[in-house]
Amino acid sequence: MKHTNYIRGIQHIGIPTVKLPESITFYEKIGFKIINEEKQSNDKKVVFVEANQLVIELWEIESKGQKNGAIDHIALDVTDIEKLYQDAINDKLSIISKGIESLHYWKKGIKFFIVEGPNQEKIEFCQINV
Repeated sequence: MKHTNYIRGIQHIGIPTVKLPESITFYEKIGFKIINEEKQSNDKKVVFVEANQLVIELWEIESKGQKNGAIDHIALDVTDIEKLYQDAINDKLSIISKGIESLHYWKKGIKFFIVEGPNQEKIEFCQINV
């Protein structure tokens, strides 16, 4: 089965930042609006901004170990995370997450898993619980 049967489009692009307030201001100046704010498990903030159906996830990081401002991942909005995960295993994709993971983001949480492409790009398959 093709993975595209479950992919609806880009859900968000993830960008880590050590300057969250400045990042929010920048994106607001270029037309984005905050659509969701959450706390990470380390109590730092994560903010989703949107303009014309393009969503960017900005999350606070310590400057150690992660590169500020670099695109960390592209998340694809999916409809059946469990089936897609099994297809990824069957297709021998390089899964770099700990299986299907979950976070409390959005009102009812999300389920996701991440694969790594041949150029070390990270693609997140993400389903928002409804």
